[in-house]
Amino acid sequence: MRIFLDSNVFISGIYSPIGAPYKILRLHSLAGLSIVVCQLVINEVIKNLKAKKPEGLPVLYRLLYNSPPEIVANPGEEDISIWKDYLDNEDAIILAAAIGARVDCLISGDRHFHSTEMKSQKLNLKILTPAEFVAALK
Repeated sequence: MRIFLDSNVFISGIYSPIGAPYKILRLHSLAGLSIVVCQLVINEVIKNLKAKKPEGLPVLYRLLYNSPPEIVANPGEEDISIWKDYLDNEDAIILAAAIGARVDCLISGDRHFHSTEMKSQKLNLKILTPAEFVAALK
């Protein structure tokens, strides 16, 4: 299974060794769950860790070295613009990248992805919170 992680899931998994985001990162490292991200996600994770929890940077670097995610290019403006009526620019980039990467699922804790309006969209992927994803694996 290939899943696209939003930066908030990556950061939460690095911040805390408990909870669903951490479990997802562990499944990637130990059980072969395929994590996909775009360059924007990596940049956001690094920026936020530097600003809020610099001691998390070595954890991120070890993960990127030992169990690197698949990194896809940021999507083009044409693909992003489709989603700008529903999401802010960064979230539109994330959704367009996930769709373009043809993943099975987008995992995000961002409430914008879980709105009624977004859930009504016909997408070729599921959008789940980290807790929903982990619960679905059981």
